[in-house]
Amino acid sequence: MKIYIKNMVCNRCIMVVKNELEKLCFQTLNISLGEVELKNDLTEIEKLTLTII
Repeated sequence: MKIYIKNMVCNRCIMVVKNELEKLCFQTLNISLGEVELKNDLTEIEKLTLTII
C-alpha cells in the first residue's frame, strides 16, 4: 500500500517518517520524498491513527 505525504523535502524528513512508522509497528518497503510504501494494507483503525499524528 502506498501513502502519499505532503511537504517532505529532505532526507531528514525520510528519517523522521521512518522512525515514526517503526514506533507504530508499520513495516515499510520503501520510503522516498512524498511517498511511503507499506508491506501490508492498513486497517481503518491504523488509517485513523496516521491521520491523528
